Amino acid sequence: MKLRIGELATRSGVTVRTLRHYDQIGLLSPGERTDGDHRLYSEAEVRTLHQIQTLRTLGLSLDQIRAALHDPAHDPAAVLAAHIRLLEERLEREQTLLERLRRLDPRGASWAELLEVMRMNEKVEKMLDVARQVGEQPKFDDEQMKYLEERREVVGEARIGEVEAEWPRLMAEVLREMEAGTPASDPRVLDLARRWQGLVAEFTGGRQDIGGTLNESYQAHMPPEMQAMWNYIGEAMGHLK
Repeated sequence: MKLRIGELATRSGVTVRTLRHYDQIGLLSPGERTDGDHRLYSEAEVRTLHQIQTLRTLGLSLDQIRAALHDPAHDPAAVLAAHIRLLEERLEREQTLLERLRRLDPRGASWAELLEVMRMNEKVEKMLDVARQVGEQPKFDDEQMKYLEERREVVGEARIGEVEAEWPRLMAEVLREMEAGTPASDPRVLDLARRWQGLVAEFTGGRQDIGGTLNESYQAHMPPEMQAMWNYIGEAMGHLK
């Protein structure tokens, strides 16, 4: 059984525009077309699409995904296992947060605990305000803006919402490790750095020029404490290379 592009979009949840984009960049090109030049996707190509979506959730850019799929050593089973581990880690983090929130019920939490939560929330919110200000005053050129608009379509509004919700949690975790004096080379911090890189890649698609423009904009606007966090997570990223 083979699927036309509209059928694949309906059944997979991936938009027609995204599938066309994947075809245009050589990431997922159907092997057959109808007499009317409509794309036909085989079972193997549907499996490839699943791998692409899985690798995206791991934070890989489309260029990195293309390289992985073309690598003779690429192992779909290993990719699936990595995806399972990622989901397990995410569930563990969410469970930890849930338990912490339950402990911090205002009716039973200590003053010190409530003040600590408020202090951290205020710090993160101020940093997010800086991020929003930078986002409202981009310095991207026309080509970069066009790419980012297409990137938004490829990523999808649902995933964008997930990423936006993840940033405050990640920043709070980074701040806690930094304030606790945890070395940037510690495995916990390295894991945070990987998550940070993954969220950035969701926006930039792995393009260094766009990432560089963002970095310059943030550097020009961030307050000292945000700069300290930026340097801290940057140092951790340096240990990943």
